[in-house]
Order: sequence, then structure tokens, then C-alpha cells
Amino acid sequence: MINKIKNLILPFLFVGILPLQAQQTKVSNYTNNRYPLLQKPFVELPIGTIKPKGWLEEQMNRMATGMTGHMDSIYEKVMGQRNGWLGGDGDVWERGPYWIDGLLPLAYILDNKELKQKVQPWIEWTLASQKPNGYFGPDTDKGYEPGLQRDNARDWWPKMVVLKIMQQYYSATKDQRVIPFMTNYFKYQLEELPKNPLGKWTFWAEQRGGDNLMMVYWLYNITGDKFLLELGELLNSQNVNWTDVFTKDNHLYRQHSLHCVNLAQGFKQPTVYYQQSKDKENLEAAEKAMKTIRNTIGTPIGLWAGDELIRFGDPIYGSELCTAV
Repeated sequence: MINKIKNLILPFLFVGILPLQAQQTKVSNYTNNRYPLLQKPFVELPIGTIKPKGWLEEQMNRMATGMTGHMDSIYEKVMGQRNGWLGGDGDVWERGPYWIDGLLPLAYILDNKELKQKVQPWIEWTLASQKPNGYFGPDTDKGYEPGLQRDNARDWWPKMVVLKIMQQYYSATKDQRVIPFMTNYFKYQLEELPKNPLGKWTFWAEQRGGDNLMMVYWLYNITGDKFLLELGELLNSQNVNWTDVFTKDNHLYRQHSLHCVNLAQGFKQPTVYYQQSKDKENLEAAEKAMKTIRNTIGTPIGLWAGDELIRFGDPIYGSELCTAV
């Protein structure tokens, strides 16, 4: 029975990833890190290369025909035509991008024409929204309206989600418009961040800058533009120092010291930055954090206890769903 479970789960965990050491000739066309970034032991295959079968295919089809595929009608007030990421006067923050961040890979992995058609207007509006200075997305705060997020339009955080969307879109389609779009935005960031740092509008961006950093390195591996390495250092300097949080501070020993999801997203940051820093402390930080968590805020399922803020672990406590995601 255990072997059957392993055979079911392991392909899902490693969808789209192939070891470089194995079948080297087959991965020679896929991009690894450019110098001076460290070489990665794995490379990511383009979206759609791996097709789901069996249980996983069934689950993804249920997502397509269920809530994920119909969020624009089920949650129309936020995800419908009023959304600011479609040019409307509604939500201008993270919720629309969050939906598309999941809908886009679902659409292309399943090769679902209807879902692709739902995704495309969000892509087109985003591309068309870019200004000459490189800024993109909603830029004007609106008055309060119950149920909508109409302020902090210029916040760095939701744009990090959209960068991931555009990276996935390029992976699936090779639409060449994405490369200059992201290049121009990163030039804008390099110019603006010294004046308007990650924490200017909300604290979310400075907690989750590892998402931004991943996209900077991804683009550098395609274009080789040296300014992207400078931007990488700048983003790291403005982000919460998760390496210190994991290795030197006592946050993981204290209740309510961290936001559950920020901690989850923070885990990637030291490892992502390690590609540029080559400092082993960055690489070892997450492992040390997990050892600490097992004895403080951890739960038997491997996550940590918390409802927005972390709590000491107990088998009866739950963990906010966003943390798992």
C-alpha cells in the first residue's frame, strides 16, 4: 500500500522538473543559471510538457469545471469585469492576480481552450498597461467599497504575483512580448526602489520579495542583462532578512511573532538568493528553521499552527489554508 501511495504522490511532486545529471542531451535546450549565478541541479520544463493522468488528471478537471474555472461568475464582484487588472474600477490588489496565477497553468496543462480564453484578457490588459517608464498595472486608488480592495494600487506586492503569471505565460506560449515587458519593469524597479522601497505601501512586499527575486534571476538567465544582478542585490537588501530570522532571531520560539503565510513564502528567499550570494548560511537557513519549528510552532502534518499569526504547535490546532498553498 505504501508503495502505491508513493507511486501516486511522487510524480505530482516532481511535475515539470528533470535532473540535469540524467539524460543531459535532453535538457540541453532548457535554460540553467547563467554565470555568475550558481548552476542548479534541476531545470524546470515548460508548462504543458508533463501531462497529468489518472487521479491527478481527474482532480485538475474538477478544478477546471468547478470553482477555479468559474471564479469570474461565482465571485463576479471581485473577479469579473470590474477588476482593476482588467481596467475596471474594482479590486486593484492581489485577488485577481492570485486567481490567474492558478488558472493559467491549469489552462495550459489541460490544453483547455475555454480557460485559455478566460486568461488572455488579463494578459493583454497587463501588457498594454505598461507605461514608458516601465510601470505596469493599476495606478490609482479608489474610494472604499465593501468587499473590494481598491487602495494601495501601486504596491509592489501584487505585481510580484503578476510577474509570476507572465513568467508562466511565457513558459507555456513563448510569447516574446513578455521579455521586454519584464525587462522594462525591472529597470523601473532599479530606478524606483531606492526612493520607494518594498515596504513603502504595505509590509507584504518586503516580507515576500523572494518572489520578485526569482523572476529577476529567471529573466537574467534569458537575457544576461547585468543590471538584473544589481537589482537582485537591491531586492535582497530591502527584503526581510529571513536568513537571520531562521538562524539568529527568536521569532520561531514566540507566538504571534510572524504571519503564517509570510513565513511560508519567506522560506524560499534565502535559497533563491543563495544562487547569487553563494553564502552557505543562506542555503542552510531553511533547514535550521524546520528543525526549530518541529519543537515550537510545528504540527504533526509538517506545517505550523496559526490563524494569520503563528501559534505554538498542538495536534488539535489547524493552520491557515494559505500557508499550505
